[in-house]
Amino acid sequence: MDLLNYTRENAVLPHVKCGSLEEIVALLVDKLAASGFSGSGPGLVAEIMRREHEGSTAVGGGLVIPHARCKGLDEVHIALATLQDPLDLGAEDGVPVDIVMLLVGPERDPRQMLRVLARLARLVKDSSFLESIRKAETSGDLMAVFGDLAG
Repeated sequence: MDLLNYTRENAVLPHVKCGSLEEIVALLVDKLAASGFSGSGPGLVAEIMRREHEGSTAVGGGLVIPHARCKGLDEVHIALATLQDPLDLGAEDGVPVDIVMLLVGPERDPRQMLRVLARLARLVKDSSFLESIRKAETSGDLMAVFGDLAG
């Protein structure tokens, strides 16, 4: 499974400055919308944050994977950001979050999103995957790293 099939370069942002998870989620949803994603911006952000309040998706190692399913989608979309200043989201390992991988998928086909989440879960067990993402300086670099490691 090549995870690059699920994202676009304009939805991959290195060194973003933001003050909250909701702020970065809204930015990433906007970037997906600009790349032709048809999900509802504010409604989708609200759904992602509702899901996040039910249980944090900060999985440790400085990574959070906020996600939600959305009406009108036929496939999974991924947006990726590294943060200039990490956010303390209460991850079990106590490591502040500096990598955000946003996933949105079709409401009627949860299996697609589960496959992508399972692939990401395998990748993030390798600390070199996250370190390589952190070192990327530009969107192009980040896409290359993400593609090399996640392809």
